This record gives sequence, C-alpha cells and structure tokens, in this order.
Amino acid sequence: MTDWFALLCDAGSVGDEFDPPESVVARAGHIAGVEVVVIVCDFEFLAGTLSVAAGASFVRAVDIAIERGVAVVAVARSGGARMQQGTRAFVQMLRAMDAVARLRWVGLPLIVYLADPTTGGVFASWASAGHVTFAEPGATVAFTGPRIAAALGASGEPADVQRSEALFEHGHVDRVVPIDELRDAVACVVRTLTPADAPVVRDIPGDHVDGPRGWRAVTAARQLTGPQVLDRVLARADEVTVLEGDRAGTRTDTVVAAICRLDGRPLVVIGHRKGSGAVGSAGLRVARRAMAVAVDLGLPIVTVIDTEGAEISSLEEESGLAGAISASMATMLAAPVSTVSILAGSGSGGAAIAWAGADRLLAVPEAWMAPISPEAASLIVHRTQDRASEMADMQRVGAIELLEAGIVDRLITPDRIVDAISTELDALAATATDELLARRSERIGCLGE
Repeated sequence: MTDWFALLCDAGSVGDEFDPPESVVARAGHIAGVEVVVIVCDFEFLAGTLSVAAGASFVRAVDIAIERGVAVVAVARSGGARMQQGTRAFVQMLRAMDAVARLRWVGLPLIVYLADPTTGGVFASWASAGHVTFAEPGATVAFTGPRIAAALGASGEPADVQRSEALFEHGHVDRVVPIDELRDAVACVVRTLTPADAPVVRDIPGDHVDGPRGWRAVTAARQLTGPQVLDRVLARADEVTVLEGDRAGTRTDTVVAAICRLDGRPLVVIGHRKGSGAVGSAGLRVARRAMAVAVDLGLPIVTVIDTEGAEISSLEEESGLAGAISASMATMLAAPVSTVSILAGSGSGGAAIAWAGADRLLAVPEAWMAPISPEAASLIVHRTQDRASEMADMQRVGAIELLEAGIVDRLITPDRIVDAISTELDALAATATDELLARRSERIGCLGE
C-alpha cells in the first residue's frame, strides 16, 4: 500500500488525520515548503468508496483548507459510491462538489491525481474537478468500471479506452505521471501558485517607433526567425505546468496553455504554437479552460497571438468553430483578472481576435492582424489571390499601422517583450477589479473609431 502522505509531503510535516479512519483520509502537510491539505481515497477501506462519512471527511478537509488559505491535493483511488448506503452515499457527490465550489470561490487550487482505479461517483464528481489533473500510468479510470460495464453489455472497445493514457489523448488529464514522480509534479504547481513576490523595479522597455507596413508586415511576420515570443515567455518562467486538453474529448498541439511563474508572479499563459497548423474549436476550448483556471485562482492571463487563421473544414463547422470564437472573446473580455495580449507575428481571422480583447495589446514590429489572410481577402474582393499585397496595403494591417489606429497600445521588439509583459502586469495589478473591467470596456468600446 502506498503511503501517499509520506510520498507527497516534506519529511516531518504531516499532521494527524482530521477524522476517524474511513475511505477518505485527510491530513495537513507541506509540499516543497508550502502548506497544503492532502486528501486520499483509501482503496483498502471498502474500495475507497464514497460514503456518508467519507463525504463528510472530504468536506471537512476542504473547509480546513479554506480556513487556512491553502491548496488541496487529492488522490482519487475509488470504486465509486458505496452501494450499501444507496442514495445517501450517492448524494455525497453533491456535497463534495459544493465544497469544491467554495474552494474555487475563495481562489484556492484543487490538484487531483487519478490513481488505479478511479471510477464511478468519485470520478464523476471531485476527481474530475481539478484545476490541474495528473493520472497514474496504466490506471483504470472510468465512469463505469470494466467489470460492471461488461456485465451490463456495454462495449469495451477499444480495450484501452478506460486507461489513463487514453484520457490524456482525449484531453481529460494534463499529464500521465508515475507515482515516484508525483511529488515533483505537484511541487511545481504549488510553488508556481505561491502568491506573487513584491514587484521588482525594472527598466521600462522603450517603445519601438516604426515597423513594416501592409504587405511588408505580412511577409516579415511569416519570415520571423529566432526564438518565438511564446518560447521566450516559457523560457523565462521559473515553473511551468502545461494544461493539456479541452475536457470535452480533445487535446491539440496547435495551442499551448500553462500555469507558470514569471518574474515572481503566477499567471496563465496561452499561445498559438507556430507551425503546428490552423487552430480549431478544440484549441479555443483549451484556451477557455485555461482562462477559467486563471479566473478561479485570480491569476493574470497573457495571450500570445501568432496564427495564420482558424481551421477551415466541414468538421470544424460541425464542431461549432464560430461559437468557440465567440465564446473565447466573451470569456477574455469578462475575465475579472489582468489581461495582456501580444501580437507576436501573424494575426489572421477568428483565431487571432478570440484572444485580443485584453487590457493591453502589445505587438512586435514585424506583426499584422486582419479579418482573414491577404490572399483570402483578395479572393473575396477580386476573385483571385494575385492582389494579396494590394489588399494588405489597403487594409493597413501592419502593427505600426494598428498602433497609429489605436488598436495596438505599444510596439516592443521581441527581445524586450517579456520585460514589457511584466511591467504591464505590475501596473495593472494596482487596479481594483471593477475599475479594471470598466477601463477594459472603455478601451474596447473605442477600437477602430
């Protein structure tokens, strides 16, 4: 039997159990020097099932975490709800989720590990509600366990559909982590989410005063070499935990989303992965999920825009691409946290505008943004792609032109862009939420006039 408390917590830091022994056991401890509350499903106690007493233990542990203002780290290893208690056990799913809602309300994280096995009412409640979710390699993780599913005549094909690796491939967990690597993975998250350090006094990067215009900006963005802005942000971060998957059945390589610690500040960064293809509805859902994590935890959001456009296909039409773009804009505009967007290269179409509604929009000089690529715009207006350069010049798509139009706030060279992100977030951090939202609405309300 794994001693999860000893495995996860710093030596000598684990306190006494909060309740008498049951299928849910909880203790306070420290991970990487940061206080947490650890909750564990004890599979050896009636298969770790969710009972009335287990529900009470889970709720009490979450309440203690809220009282102390610390994260909850929860290990799921359960056969589901306890059949011997019927509906009384069944409704513990609601009690547990109510506790998770209160944890989110006060901005505290829930980090979940899906161990072997995790099924039924535990998986369908708090074990699927983590801000960050890891899973044990080869673990059985399923709503209906394989034995019961087979007995009920349900298809078990493909054979590995109920394994943690399949959940990762379908966007339901962030990473498959061996048990002996779990402490390091959790430690990275809790270190990242430690409240921000006092702002460092930095030289404010000087604004760039010029850049290519029109078609020259398009060609310059497409030919950019050297480290990408997204890579620069992630390379400077002290800690990075990637948020994989949209929690709706898909993961994608077109978008990167991560919780990271940049210059002493925890934040969520979302960016287009240049060269990975067009962005579809799944990528936009990944970004929205990351934004929701940021809002829950009160973290700033930084988006890095560099895309040739959204994916054009019948599958994407069926998947609701337009609705995903709309929902992304709405989520970004309403987020009650500081937001900074970077136009880091190409900014074509809905995949770009989805993340542009920030408190501040910065751009590198060799960048552009337009409703669609110049080639497609030429097709629309002239029924040929041959006049793409003319369309780009007429639309004034270059970052310097967007700055002159008041759409972009600042032009910063790529080597100074991370400094500029930090200085912008320092300035925004001093603004009360109501004022932040009012200023954002005022800024967006004047765009293009």
